[in-house]
Amino acid sequence: MTQQELAERTGISLAVLGSIERGNRRAEEQMLVQIADALEITLQELKERS
Repeated sequence: MTQQELAERTGISLAVLGSIERGNRRAEEQMLVQIADALEITLQELKERS
């Protein structure tokens, strides 16, 4: 999945997702939930992979 697709599925802007990926911004818990849902994995799985 591209960042653009993830942004569309989560409602999180592409700029914010990029900042999180680069480590310039920390994701809030709700953002993590939205990302996990979009990726169809649990929040625990997302946290274990990061």
